[in-house]
Amino acid sequence: MTARRGRGRPTVFEPATRTAYLDLLRHGARLGEAADQLDISRATPARCARADPGFAAAVEEARAVGAKVRREGVPHGEYRYNMLKCRCVVCTRAATTARAGRRTDTATGATADDESPAETAGDVHPIRLEQAVVGESSTSFLLARAS
Repeated sequence: MTARRGRGRPTVFEPATRTAYLDLLRHGARLGEAADQLDISRATPARCARADPGFAAAVEEARAVGAKVRREGVPHGEYRYNMLKCRCVVCTRAATTARAGRRTDTATGATADDESPAETAGDVHPIRLEQAVVGESSTSFLLARAS
């Protein structure tokens, strides 16, 4: 039976709930996500870990396993090379290719917003100033004068 104090979530962290919490952590859930799925307060497992060193050790072990599970769920590629320091052939090749592509884009002046990578910096249209008149009717002049 779960003791309840007034309204809110259960205040007792039962052994079955502890086991379910540790299983969720081992399967890659984060601390808050696991607590939310079990409908317990996020502070309850932390409070229990402070009071029970055995549970605290189990939580740390489950967190390590869960982090590895989350890491293994990330597909091999440039992100994994840069963020997770994976140096397998697939990640290394993806990072090298992406880096070379960015260098090529920088050299040609292409940006991510360009319609095609074949466009060069010479195709950019400059702002036309022939029709701009500085005077009382110019909005930019009025804004500058007002400030």
